[in-house]
Amino acid sequence: MVTMKDIQSIREDLKKQKPADPANNINNPLSNREAVKQLAPTLLKMRKRGFTTSALVELLQKHQISIKGSDLTRYLRAFQGDKNAEAKSPLPERPSAPVADSPNGSINIDEATTSNFWQSDGVDQKEAEEP
Repeated sequence: MVTMKDIQSIREDLKKQKPADPANNINNPLSNREAVKQLAPTLLKMRKRGFTTSALVELLQKHQISIKGSDLTRYLRAFQGDKNAEAKSPLPERPSAPVADSPNGSINIDEATTSNFWQSDGVDQKEAEEP
């Protein structure tokens, strides 16, 4: 019979257990994408050595990985993109330019950039010049 002391001991033991990582289980079936991801470094080296995509597809099919050439190419490009993204550091954020405040809350515009029909205060330039 199990006592409360046993339950406490079992509970403490269970808390210490690490969760199972399904990626580490060697007998888990893998999708084609995951299989290519696992083999990607080797496959990419083979491509550099001159193996064509169709030759790689044939080799994979001999090992029960049924995949089309277009899928293999896409998976390898995705793997390369992931590796490149890890290697690059994120760009620092560019600080935004401060907006100049004006007493009336509008943005002051240089006279050289204003036209005769538009003014920041809504007054026609000819009217503004007349006394």
